[in-house]
Amino acid sequence: MPLLALAPIFVYFLAGTALRRAGLAERDQGAFLFRVIFFVTLPALAFDSISRMDVSGHTVLLPISAMIADGACMAAAVAFARHNGLPSRNAGALVLGAGITNMTFLFPFVLTVLGEEGLANAILFDAGNAVFVATIGYLVALGYGDAGAPSAVTSLMKTLRTPLFIAIAAAIVVNLTGIPLPAVIGKILSPLGRVTMPLVLIALGIVFSPAALRGRLPVYALLFRMALGFAAGLLLVWVLRLDGLLAAVIVGSAGAPIGFSSVTLASVADMDVEQAVGALSMSVGLGLFTSPLVLWAASAWFGIAT
Repeated sequence: MPLLALAPIFVYFLAGTALRRAGLAERDQGAFLFRVIFFVTLPALAFDSISRMDVSGHTVLLPISAMIADGACMAAAVAFARHNGLPSRNAGALVLGAGITNMTFLFPFVLTVLGEEGLANAILFDAGNAVFVATIGYLVALGYGDAGAPSAVTSLMKTLRTPLFIAIAAAIVVNLTGIPLPAVIGKILSPLGRVTMPLVLIALGIVFSPAALRGRLPVYALLFRMALGFAAGLLLVWVLRLDGLLAAVIVGSAGAPIGFSSVTLASVADMDVEQAVGALSMSVGLGLFTSPLVLWAASAWFGIAT
């Protein structure tokens, strides 16, 4: 594995944590950076990457695989919660953590290990994850929570109107039709998209908190999300007989850490937010080490030159 290539990832992350410890940045400013990433730089990166990637008939399997893997992890968490008779607030936080993938966290590692084409595939995988969160995730929040979360239909419509989904749809059209784009578009979008990765890591460092874990539920959420997600990715690749870059992206992405949306939904639906934050922090901390290892192992297993 190119350890030297991974060095900037850890440096950017530590820079974010240093800014917060020095009092130069607070959690709200990290959250603002994530909004800039989601609404500005990530759409630019998505359009620039997907419009130039090699599209095949198997590409559609990326978002579908994301929804299947998320659903498998969430279903296992639901069964566990029912078997153990967990209170609704705890069960909801566990299920959301298990079923929501943190692809924003994973993007820098994918770019480093699998390159730009791997990143484009990971963005398409994330599109399936986003649809899952906007539908099943909100239904879970409604089912387990005490507060009024938006309906799944409202959430899905809102998600499909975001700059990221519009950029993905436009990029797919450009890619499939071969529409020539003015050179100035590339000159604007390419540098804007490249700042996404440093910003993601700095923002992660700012918002990251080694929250104290209360009980074992955050650990179970981590295992359902990362360990079971990884196993689901392997099973999908085996069932679908996939290989190469597509297989490596699915396996690496399916085992990504817990997504930030799990905490947001837990808060909106009045679930156990402390439990959700503990699980998120633990999974992100572990993912700093496991994510590059999994991606490297997948690239080697599926015959991708790095």
